[in-house]
Amino acid sequence: MQFIEIISWFLGIIIFCSLGLWIGLGVRLWQIKMTKPVVREGLALPNPSGESVSIVVPAHNEERVIDQCATSLRGQSHKDLQIIFVLDRCTDNTFSILKKHAAEDDRICIVENENCPDDWAGKCNAARLGATKATGDWLLFTDADTQFHKELVRSSVASAIKRGASLLSILSSLTITKNFERIVQPIASTFLVRQFPLDRINREERPRPFANGQFLLFSRRGYEAIDGHNAVKDDLLEDIAFAKHIVRTGAGKVQMLFADGMLKCSMYSTFESFQNGWKRIYIEAANRKVKHLKQSALLAIVVGVLFPLAGVAGIFVGMEISPSLFWTSIASLISASIVIAWLYRINNAPMIYALFAPIGAAVVAKIFIDASTMLKNRTPIKWGGREYILEPRQ
Repeated sequence: MQFIEIISWFLGIIIFCSLGLWIGLGVRLWQIKMTKPVVREGLALPNPSGESVSIVVPAHNEERVIDQCATSLRGQSHKDLQIIFVLDRCTDNTFSILKKHAAEDDRICIVENENCPDDWAGKCNAARLGATKATGDWLLFTDADTQFHKELVRSSVASAIKRGASLLSILSSLTITKNFERIVQPIASTFLVRQFPLDRINREERPRPFANGQFLLFSRRGYEAIDGHNAVKDDLLEDIAFAKHIVRTGAGKVQMLFADGMLKCSMYSTFESFQNGWKRIYIEAANRKVKHLKQSALLAIVVGVLFPLAGVAGIFVGMEISPSLFWTSIASLISASIVIAWLYRINNAPMIYALFAPIGAAVVAKIFIDASTMLKNRTPIKWGGREYILEPRQ
């Protein structure tokens, strides 16, 4: 067998696998589109005006975003609100910004915290302190870099009541304003959602526990049944830990909804913070297993880089010796282009940036590799003003 024929045979296998993957992923995206639950469903439900809500916002040096967060919370249509900001060891202007809001709105309470117990994660400890001040029937923990649609609290509480949820969480719409976000964020988010498909989170039988820490709405009974943040005090991804704990202990039901633009989040201001944040997320989502992180890195390279390159190579080789390889390669690249552009649109990135998806996949693969190395070597992770050494698990 000639060398070129061996290459043609090898490319054919890769491209056929690639075509099958993209078609399968396209079908999966269509299924999700047709059935995805959105928090807007609550707008058509009875107004939960008799339900009081305490919103707790842990904040560590959030002067970049805290004003827009406070403004959006004050503008909620649901009036029975208590808004608690916990300033966790802040050294910037967060307090002075919030002080103006508190002077204008007596629903706002500011708690200043100057220390954190050694056996607590900083955010969890701040949220715990806020919860001790909460008086509402519902406790909503959210991040300082979020912006709420004016109907979000009303709609989410109504949905939680209808669904019988002890914990209702929302997958936020991420703001994308920088080129590294436009190129990498859709790929990074897709690899997280791949592990926790929403239709499996919400199913009645054998749910796959997951929640998003940017929006955690607990019924007071559900929160107290698991001993609140004491149950997850040393977790750097307290959201997933909460979801697992609720399902494992039978303390209630976890439900996840798409924000559909009603909850927006500006996660990272720099590429360095973007990488560090996703390393932490991936490590915890992989249950601190080095092997899983390396497998995800390999998958990112194979699917995001190798498959597109094989498709391009298949076109040129097919033009010379194999029409079937040529047309299969064309079909594979067209399928990949449609699905990837769709993923970028879902993640609020301009679809033109899907052209750079192989670069995004390579960056995500490097984040996975760096995360596995940090975990293996027990390199401290910096987050929220503290350093944490995570122990790898088998």
